[in-house]
Amino acid sequence: MSKVAYGITVAPATYFCIDALGNCTNMSEQDKLILALIEHLRKKLLLIPHSNDMDTPNDDECTKKLIENRYKLIHTMCQTAKVMDYLESNGVVPRSICSRILHEYRVPEDRNRALLDFLFSRAKNAFRPLIEALYLSGNEHLVQLLDENFLLSNVRQQIDAEYRFPTAVGRHVSLPTSVEDEKLRNFNNNIESLENQISLFNLNDVEITKFDDEVQMGFEVQLLTSDLLEQYPQLDPMQRSNKCYRMLSRPRGQCLLINNVDAFKTMEIRQGSDIDASKLKSLYEQLGFVVVVRRNLIHKEMVNVIKNFADLIEEQKETCDCAVIIILSHGGNGTIYAVDELALDVDEQIISVFDDHLIGKPKLFILQACRGSQCNYRSESATRLWSTDSIINETNIDSGSHVITKVPKRSDMAIWYSTLKDYVSWRLPDEGSVFIQSLITVFARTAWHYDLVTMVQCVNRTMKEKFAAHESTPFQTPCFEYHLDYPLYFNPGCFDQN
Repeated sequence: MSKVAYGITVAPATYFCIDALGNCTNMSEQDKLILALIEHLRKKLLLIPHSNDMDTPNDDECTKKLIENRYKLIHTMCQTAKVMDYLESNGVVPRSICSRILHEYRVPEDRNRALLDFLFSRAKNAFRPLIEALYLSGNEHLVQLLDENFLLSNVRQQIDAEYRFPTAVGRHVSLPTSVEDEKLRNFNNNIESLENQISLFNLNDVEITKFDDEVQMGFEVQLLTSDLLEQYPQLDPMQRSNKCYRMLSRPRGQCLLINNVDAFKTMEIRQGSDIDASKLKSLYEQLGFVVVVRRNLIHKEMVNVIKNFADLIEEQKETCDCAVIIILSHGGNGTIYAVDELALDVDEQIISVFDDHLIGKPKLFILQACRGSQCNYRSESATRLWSTDSIINETNIDSGSHVITKVPKRSDMAIWYSTLKDYVSWRLPDEGSVFIQSLITVFARTAWHYDLVTMVQCVNRTMKEKFAAHESTPFQTPCFEYHLDYPLYFNPGCFDQN
């Protein structure tokens, strides 16, 4: 029987060895080396006890953990349906409750909130299955919050074996050897694998960048950290060789997000738009913007909100470096519709409002709406799988009047339409629009080193590849109008301390 099992330190210079019989002996230098080797191997073999292998937390401890992490559980949990499927299969949540949550709540955060409220009533019995469900659905960041040892435990390996779940969210996962290694792996996954995302050896090589797997709810934007700046000094916003727009203020700027979804009189519900809106809000908040979200606005409200937002950014022009205006709604040729089905003229009532505002600083418009009724199908079967943001008849187009501006119209603006003039824009009810999801994925992964134009190219290429992948899908081509004077880098995570 081996006498060396575990070593403990009683005093700074006094070491002991405990054998299998419980005897304690002074350790020689050789024993210390052996002990260090055993400790190293113990970690390598993941012999770290998991709380499930010991005592199950009581109701108060479980409830406390759920309350402490309630905000992150509600606003960052993705794949809620998968989480509920696992909880239902383990008898934690009845099928009737799962069905009610899925059908009554369309917004992801509302679904998460309803599920969490139910789980509070079954805290102790639901806690362990919830952690397992979060792991199986790819919510590893939440697993770490609720139980930091889970990913290092034998329980996780048992779940992998039972459910044949070798990857977290479609990626290869190597077994961690310590909590520090696990944190490092999470950081690397946030950047994504080098061969699948970017070339760190050639930051200008756009062609190798792939965005096949979209970011999920709860994603994190890769920031331009001090480590990356040390490795790639050419990315330092203060040291760039070419003149660029200044993007260092805190906050970076203001972002207006109008999301017209389901209060239309006769137009169809824009299913999937709430998913787009939730991710867009998260994206621009992580990029440093203050995001103002307005939902289901009538014509008068849209006009007033846009005008008030233009006044707001003008008031803050000395402290903000950029403005972003995002509108998700039904649209037509040159128009976007409010929920009362009155149309705003895109040029006169949206874009031109900002002509004399935030002069000399970039203003980005992102418009997810149809611009006509033409469809670029490849097969008849495609019509059954997709929804559009188009309407058949143009009605009540309320145009603005001519104005005199201090600078040329459209100065320092970039206008990004989800589709070409006269064509429809496509949406998947359960996933959101292809354009917005592609945009979010590209920005989250590459805004730390790509400028806006390069990211536009990535979105164009990504959408072309997505639509070309299957015969049942239609085509859609975004349209980008560029009126900026200089390159625009978002510099996520970088702020001017002054």
